[in-house]
Amino acid sequence: MERKFGANSDLTRSSRSGSMTSNGRPKQNALTCSGHTRPVVEVHFSQLRMDGSYFLISACKDGIPIIRNGISGDWLGSLEGHKGAVWSAKLSDDATLAVTGSADFTV
Repeated sequence: MERKFGANSDLTRSSRSGSMTSNGRPKQNALTCSGHTRPVVEVHFSQLRMDGSYFLISACKDGIPIIRNGISGDWLGSLEGHKGAVWSAKLSDDATLAVTGSADFTV
């Protein structure tokens, strides 16, 4: 898969650190992320980083998985190359690697 990332994006940093609840856990925020043109079938999150940031990847029937900042929902990049619906997408714990599985019989 070919990685396409925005000019100012970087999977190793976050533009904002997450806020914490009174018990020291990350505050949960509702996100609405536009960008897909077909139904999303899976969303996977990276582990929480020391700075409170994390990332997410979405698998979609449009065949283009999208990587986003988990706090803000900002688009960081798309993985292009599948010729069918993407049924599964996962990030490594540190969000440095991504894997996708598609209806075109490719990973």
